[in-house]
Amino acid sequence: MDVELSPPRAETVARVAKCVAEVLALEPAKVSPASRVMEDLGADSLDLVELMYVMEQEFEVTLGRDDLSLSAQLGLPEEEIHRNEVLTPRALEALRQRFPAGSAVLKEGITRKHLAALLTVEELARAIERKLGGAR
Repeated sequence: MDVELSPPRAETVARVAKCVAEVLALEPAKVSPASRVMEDLGADSLDLVELMYVMEQEFEVTLGRDDLSLSAQLGLPEEEIHRNEVLTPRALEALRQRFPAGSAVLKEGITRKHLAALLTVEELARAIERKLGGAR
């Protein structure tokens, strides 16, 4: 399983954090790389849509739903990620390795929609870098 874990560049993280602060009307100092966008910063699904648009403008890229989907980034075939939207044991294990602090969320029976609770500023920056071709 090929899960990209290298940290994104500080410049990318700073630009993503600026976008997050702008969309959520927060002081930039309140947004850290480890901030969970929904859980810690209070974003809702509409905020995420706006955030995608703002990041597209900032980085001059087009983002699709899968670009920010944590389950789509596991390097597993779709049928090994979920069954009827419930994450498989293999997907859960991959996510636990990638997000050791996510144990409260990563329990048997969770669905893909619950993964939004793990989306951090750093993960968004990593997704942007993947979209830009991983230039470092």
